[in-house]
Amino acid sequence: MALARLAILLVLSAGLITSTGSARAAATDWVGDSRAAVRLITAADNITADSTLEAGLEFRFAKGWHGYWRTPGDAGIPPTVDWSASENIWSGTISWPAPHRLVIDGLQNSVYESDVVLPVKLFLKHPQTVARIRASITYAACSEVCVPLQADLTLALPTGAEGTSAQSGLINSAQGRVPGPPDAAGIDVIGTRFAGPASEPTLVVDLKSRSGAFIRPDLLVEGAGNGMPPAPKVELHDADKVARLTVRLAALPPAGRPLTLTLIDENRTAEIKVPAAQAIPESGSLIFAALLSALLGGLILNLMPCVLPVLSIKLFAFTREAGGSLRDVRLGSAATAAGITFSFMLLATSLIGLKWSGATLGWGIQFQQPWFLAGMAVLTVLFAANFFEWLPIGLPSSIANVVSKRSGGPMIEAFVTGAFATLLATPCSAPFVGTAVGFALARGPSEILAIFFCLGLGMALPYWMAALFPGCVRWLPRPGPWMLVVRKFLGVLLLGTAAWLIYVLWSTAGAWTAAVTAALLACLLGYRALISAPVGGQIASLASRRSGLITAGLVVVPLIVSLSGVAPISQPAAAQEWQAFDLDALPGLIAGGNTVLVDVTATWCLTCKVNDARVLENAEVRSRLQQPHVIRMRADWSRPSPYIADYLHRFARYGIPFDVVYGPQQPDGEALPELLTTSALLRAIDQASVHDDIRKSASSVP
Repeated sequence: MALARLAILLVLSAGLITSTGSARAAATDWVGDSRAAVRLITAADNITADSTLEAGLEFRFAKGWHGYWRTPGDAGIPPTVDWSASENIWSGTISWPAPHRLVIDGLQNSVYESDVVLPVKLFLKHPQTVARIRASITYAACSEVCVPLQADLTLALPTGAEGTSAQSGLINSAQGRVPGPPDAAGIDVIGTRFAGPASEPTLVVDLKSRSGAFIRPDLLVEGAGNGMPPAPKVELHDADKVARLTVRLAALPPAGRPLTLTLIDENRTAEIKVPAAQAIPESGSLIFAALLSALLGGLILNLMPCVLPVLSIKLFAFTREAGGSLRDVRLGSAATAAGITFSFMLLATSLIGLKWSGATLGWGIQFQQPWFLAGMAVLTVLFAANFFEWLPIGLPSSIANVVSKRSGGPMIEAFVTGAFATLLATPCSAPFVGTAVGFALARGPSEILAIFFCLGLGMALPYWMAALFPGCVRWLPRPGPWMLVVRKFLGVLLLGTAAWLIYVLWSTAGAWTAAVTAALLACLLGYRALISAPVGGQIASLASRRSGLITAGLVVVPLIVSLSGVAPISQPAAAQEWQAFDLDALPGLIAGGNTVLVDVTATWCLTCKVNDARVLENAEVRSRLQQPHVIRMRADWSRPSPYIADYLHRFARYGIPFDVVYGPQQPDGEALPELLTTSALLRAIDQASVHDDIRKSASSVP
């Protein structure tokens, strides 16, 4: 019996030794003193086939002592780590759990106390190869005095099967305290803006909580000069679910450098980026430049592919009026311009309401909604039927007589054409439009109204010119039989636009919704053609008796069907050349020496398709993108996505197309123009990339 007990004791001891060794294989010893100490831990005991290794730096501070965050504040030293002596490690990136604010004699500090783990992602040169991690750490421990400390940690990891270490829970828990996007914390950013004079600026941040009331929100501001701004003034409303945080800044941030805001509210944290464009005082010259950009952008919208079908309609109308009176030309042009301007002001009013409700904002985002796509398809088919002379568009006679005894029908048709052109223009982001819209949506209602008025004025400018100088229309060809052929050709062109809208509806709301909408619109066209046929007949006579009611039904039913449309989330397949957009993967890819092209697109974005055809499918560009260390990511914004919208807002962009190039020489990314060019894209890739000689020398570091 004694021998049996001894054998059991030996087995248990061996198991304990093995277990302790496994845990210690993923952690170094503590290095430090009674004030503070640090050790290196890893989430796995072995090196596997993965190219990255999850690790952590665990700090332990004695009671009454603290360390510092990445931005220490008015005093202190943030931890810095040198990984260059490591073997089989390319580099490492540190994530920073949210700290807490510590105020000492008016000095603002962001600190860690007690125990804290800084998650680290290590990038391996060669997976399934042993690694020796060497971390040289410099940090500070402070109480009434501050003591700089140094620690050299070494941890060797062998190869082996996948598995987790005893320290993986510590790393995962710390990663959960790293601030992420506001949406992940159940918080909507209603708006951020700068107020007050440039000499005493303040930052105003409006937030709305979707997951409980705010408790004690704090905001740490990085990028606004040296030190740390004081705690914000907090105003809570609507059962404490709406918060306005006002932070007094020492100075406005430098142009071109965005602010990083870390929101801390008890156990909720979030990181908010304030784009550099918003960090500029609202001087008169800046507002004038934004208004001029909006005017030019609106003018250029007339040449974008989204607007060309409607532009051709108006050119046909001008040609039709070439033989008429100058008064008719002037009135028709003014009505079209008024329709454009009215639609832009309606868009501005809608965006102001959406902004205050906390909804996602963007240029063209209505094309993400099935009901809007179905409605636009219906309008396009109705215009096509009008061009085929199957459906006259005009006001009822009683109303038309009030508007104009001679031209009520043409006037309202011209007005609707202008409004229709505006709605079709919104999926196109022309040069200057993105800048102007970004400026407007980052500010208040008055700026939004002013910018969108200038956008409408710019797009309506050709029609206002025709209204002021109607004689120029006389240069167009005289009306004649040829116009019947052109009229039917334009009708076919509009049907092509309707087919494109239904295709977008398919990708947005699914095949069933698109098929039902297409079938009902085909019935609408067939019905209007039947009752408009010159040959009489019993069928045509019966069909025409209640033509208005039947037409209205065929118009309304597709809209009702579209309301039930549920869209599949579109993501690129893994086998395609483009990877799915993953913002969290960018730092690791860049640290690994890769150049990354991020392309934000959507099925409804015609300018995106133009960029694809002219630039991204260009043989020279494709050859460059297929080179090693060049990665392509595509974000599909066909459906609403706060994740993608938040990414656009980081660059003060609210519309697409949007392309950014990242690389070791451009870790924060370089945003490219809306209309891509081959030279601009290749230049950005070359400037962001690590040259081959640098990469070779880096890979030879032991």
